[in-house]
Amino acid sequence: EVVVQFNADVADGMPWKFIPTQREVRVKPGESALAFYTAENRSSTPITGVSTYNVTPMKAAVYFNKIQCFCFEEQRLLPGEQIDMPIPEWMVSTT
Repeated sequence: EVVVQFNADVADGMPWKFIPTQREVRVKPGESALAFYTAENRSSTPITGVSTYNVTPMKAAVYFNKIQCFCFEEQRLLPGEQIDMPIPEWMVSTT
């Protein structure tokens, strides 16, 4: 079993609150898992943002297979809008 911990950072000046809904998920190699992030536009204007992801430590990155993710698309949030965004498909592999 592998424990995957989630975190989130927002670029300086970006008026979004962006947090993982769960701090960690336990998954067995070869299993797929579901995780969510919550984003909120804290400004008075619509803002479009794009997420990027990384895996640390670097030596662990080769074991993650991201199949589908909100981070592959732009997200537009209206003023004060809050949404839950799933990372619907990712898995830990043994290769």
